[in-house]
Amino acid sequence: MAIGEGTGRRILNPTTKVTMEENAQAEMELTQMGGVDEAKRFNQADIGAGSVLLITERVMTDGRQVAESKNEVQLTGTGSKSNIVSRSVLKGDSQQDFYVNLTAQAKCYGHIECDAIIMDNGRNQTIPALRALHPDAELTHEASIGKIANDQLTKLMSLGLTYDEAVNWIIKGFLK
Repeated sequence: MAIGEGTGRRILNPTTKVTMEENAQAEMELTQMGGVDEAKRFNQADIGAGSVLLITERVMTDGRQVAESKNEVQLTGTGSKSNIVSRSVLKGDSQQDFYVNLTAQAKCYGHIECDAIIMDNGRNQTIPALRALHPDAELTHEASIGKIANDQLTKLMSLGLTYDEAVNWIIKGFLK
């Protein structure tokens, strides 16, 4: 028997499928703060009349870690709702891809919000897709990818924090 550091990769590839009938509520929360070399998540949901699905994702990658999140959400019932929020921080040479296909087949409401902070040489791709197949569907999305603002760092450093402490506080608040 050999004992040692090992060379295996830490891989996480979960699949979640949710079917919600009338007036159901579900909340899915994913948090990944490093420690995984490769993650490929797939979420699929069919949301019935009067039902609500909330998905919150917080992912921080570092080094050469790779994270991919794919979401297929169908709002099939009248009065169904979905809110999908993704917060990503990329450090080192890591990469994250976030995909959402939100399809409305009834009078309903859906929202996608995806924000990423890129540090070092990280790479991010965010692709929100909205499909309204009913005239009374209300679908919205907002997305942003960028660096930590210098004025935020300057403010925190003027209060006595070091650069690294200021960065850590900003990341904590962003991922909260």
